[in-house]
Amino acid sequence: MVEKEFIDYLKKNYSRNYLFFDEFMDECLYSDYGFFSKGEVRSSKKGDFLTSPEVSDYFGLFISNWIKEIDNNENLNILEIGAGTGSLVSQISKNLNRNIFTTELSSNAQKALKEQNINYDNNLDNHYKNNVKIIYMNEVLDNIPCSIGIQNEDKWLEKTIEITKSNELIYGQVEMRKENADWIQRYNFLNNQNNELEIQLNTELFLNDLLNKIHPEYLLIFDYGFEYKDRNKKPYSSLVRTYKEHHLSVDPIDMPTKTDITYDVNFSFIKKYFSEKNFQCEMMYQYEFLDKFGFQDHYENLQNKYTQSNGIEQLKIKSELVGLEAIHDPRGLGGFNCIVAEKV
Repeated sequence: MVEKEFIDYLKKNYSRNYLFFDEFMDECLYSDYGFFSKGEVRSSKKGDFLTSPEVSDYFGLFISNWIKEIDNNENLNILEIGAGTGSLVSQISKNLNRNIFTTELSSNAQKALKEQNINYDNNLDNHYKNNVKIIYMNEVLDNIPCSIGIQNEDKWLEKTIEITKSNELIYGQVEMRKENADWIQRYNFLNNQNNELEIQLNTELFLNDLLNKIHPEYLLIFDYGFEYKDRNKKPYSSLVRTYKEHHLSVDPIDMPTKTDITYDVNFSFIKKYFSEKNFQCEMMYQYEFLDKFGFQDHYENLQNKYTQSNGIEQLKIKSELVGLEAIHDPRGLGGFNCIVAEKV
């Protein structure tokens, strides 16, 4: 059910009787009424979904190994975008024995970070002053509000959310905004293959901010997504969905502000973006990244310890093994995409 207070808020803040989807998603997630502003930290066991660092402490270890490989002298400052529960930055800080800067938009997560004495700063200009050269992020891009394009023969329309006279939310369509049509043209997503197209212009603007204000030399990005050539292999016309209490949930307009609205990231766009910004860009699956930075050695070591232990200690090691398997499983978290970008 849509809360009247939220509808009144939308009516007050928008002069038209509809919102573009990216506006709606932004309000549902990040406004004072938003999903990330209420209740538990969402990426936690008590929340609505789990990410790799909540599933296994080893996830941060493998990222630490990547950092060590590119920063042998330990003189490059590091920034995590979207620190969430603080689990990942804590893992990496422990493994590197170094301070790491963070950002975090969610007011819930900000409170959790403060409780752990983890400092965050969302002013990117400050991170330029901090001389940050390494940036990493995990499951951040899928929560940056996207627009939705619908192709009608040669004409592009844009999906909207209309507010009816009875204060119900319904979908509509209007002529596409020029900046979104330009984004489609720029990345050559002209043939939409009879699907809705998640337009990630806001992600491009976000990445522009990172590059222009911080000037990093290395970026590491994990998220669920796809390459555009494989779009038709997905059996859904829309890749937008919601999560609630660790399960797929309802249509975004059915329970606004009460679910996590997310979508599959278009990694063909991400890869082309970094290549055009003069970054050498390597794309792989998460499990391939883990293999590259020590997964097998740690997994085999734990297996050996498991066979040589018993009782509570064996149960603890079994739990660690299960966590490692989960973040490596190609059919699950291990199947997420990974981008490693290095400035050339």
